[in-house]
Amino acid sequence: MNRSTLARRYAPIVGLAVLQLLIIGFVPSKAAKNDAAQVATRGGAAASGATSSKAGAAGPGGATTPGAAVSGPAGAAIAGPGGSAGTGGGGTDSAAPPGAEASGDTSHCVNGREFDPAIAYWAPPCVPGTPGAAAGNNGGATYQGVSGDTITLVDYISNYGAEVNAILQAQGTLLTYEDAKVLDAAWMNFINTHYVLYGRKVNIVTYQGKCQSVPPDYPCLISEMDSIVATYSPYAVNWQTTLCSACYQELARLKVVAVGGTGFSDSLAGALAPFFYGAGESSTRVEQAFAELYCSQMTGPVKFAGHQNPAQDFNGKPRVLGIISTNDPDNEDTVLKFLVPLLKQTCGVTVDHFYFYDQDINTAAKQVAAGIAAMDTLNNPATTVLCLCDQVAPAFLFDGEQSNNYYPENVIATNQQMDIETTGQSYGPNDDGSGSLGCPSPQLGCEYDLAFGISIVGAPEPQDNTVGVRIFKDGSGGGALPGGVTGINASLIAQEWVMLANLIEAAGPNLTPDTMAAQAGSLGNVGSGTDSVLGFSNGSGYWTQDARLVYWNRNQPSPYNGKKGTYIQVGDRANLGGWGAARYADIPEVRS
Repeated sequence: MNRSTLARRYAPIVGLAVLQLLIIGFVPSKAAKNDAAQVATRGGAAASGATSSKAGAAGPGGATTPGAAVSGPAGAAIAGPGGSAGTGGGGTDSAAPPGAEASGDTSHCVNGREFDPAIAYWAPPCVPGTPGAAAGNNGGATYQGVSGDTITLVDYISNYGAEVNAILQAQGTLLTYEDAKVLDAAWMNFINTHYVLYGRKVNIVTYQGKCQSVPPDYPCLISEMDSIVATYSPYAVNWQTTLCSACYQELARLKVVAVGGTGFSDSLAGALAPFFYGAGESSTRVEQAFAELYCSQMTGPVKFAGHQNPAQDFNGKPRVLGIISTNDPDNEDTVLKFLVPLLKQTCGVTVDHFYFYDQDINTAAKQVAAGIAAMDTLNNPATTVLCLCDQVAPAFLFDGEQSNNYYPENVIATNQQMDIETTGQSYGPNDDGSGSLGCPSPQLGCEYDLAFGISIVGAPEPQDNTVGVRIFKDGSGGGALPGGVTGINASLIAQEWVMLANLIEAAGPNLTPDTMAAQAGSLGNVGSGTDSVLGFSNGSGYWTQDARLVYWNRNQPSPYNGKKGTYIQVGDRANLGGWGAARYADIPEVRS
């Protein structure tokens, strides 16, 4: 089903929803908030680029989040397991985890990695042993969900509701329970045949979520986490979502490893260590990168606002920054207690325009009106709107902007999948050129046409040969992805499972959250060039460590699917401390 079909089918629903997911909560959340302490202690390593306004208290696993200065250290390259910094090969020597036999067989390894890096450069270092083989004394039941022969993992699948599911399907990132069962079988087989697990095999239980996710029904969701743990006794629960930081806190309270939290902070990861991991980059690091970019290169006049409203053309005027984020307590705290003070301290920028949106379809129109009012104020409107958003909400934002004849610079600093090709395409016209939710009047020019900012994903691969497709084919014996799953979504999902498998293997026979956290840094860093640098060497629970400066080109065909609309990378990827060298000046004002 293509995007124009989806737009027509769901137009009445989306029309009622228009301006929903987005927008502000002027009243601070009453939920318990995490102070934006930005140093994670994981296996004894302190996270770089951190801040805190308080000395840290012990988290559920005994880890602390100590205080640090607001401006963190520059991110330096970290040597990979083979001694080279940030390389895809990583090294050629095998390394036995604690308690493992160092003289085991390494014939399964390829170029010093556990499997062929041509399948995925994420492949961990070579470990001696035989994947899938029985083992001697592996310690048996070393932790909840771990026995002498099995590691139980749960894959939590959300049902976001018809309206949001339609948008996710249009963006190529919808995952249904039926499709997830097929994927999980492939991931399970891939892990069990490529990793040395010391006589154990992973068993992934696919679980259909029963609670309302949009807006999050917190009591129901937290109770459901309790029920999952009581029913399946899993070692880990994988839920890839930008929602419900409180759910990850609950899993950590139950001492279950929580995987997949997208868009959360170093503070959250540090407080929940050793029970929290995400394959993306933390919101703390993404926001620090934005502050570096803004303060070093964007304090001049506006360049990329729309010209559609001559009475309010912001180009050439001083920048006035507005910030949009969800009202999840962790997201809101990171903006107000980390990013805003960092901008003020680094370059004297004061931010007065905010909205923190509640993902509630029932209050859509009210939220959009309030959100636009918070940005487009009468006397001092925001010229530049930074969207720290999930992938769905911006469509409502851009609809609201265009409907109100408001054409600011639209800037991203995203770790929540705004930066994948199909998401960006969904903010433009439908395939047949007609209006979409994110661009209701294409003839006027779309709000996203001149968007730019920070992206954590790597350069896109062709949709029929993404890393997720390659891993799925390997694990399924050459099968095709289930009908509703796209190549890009397969990659996003596979990355979380491979990350978890890398960590489990590195822990060795005595598998516990503590041993896994202690060994996370031993995996080193992999990735360079156009690939994301992945690793835990800085002590964080987040795998991605760098990002790229990109701009949106509505007219250029995507290398992913050949459709018009793609992100263009400017210069090299950058780690913290490197954004002063980013080539903001090379972003074109006209995109042809």
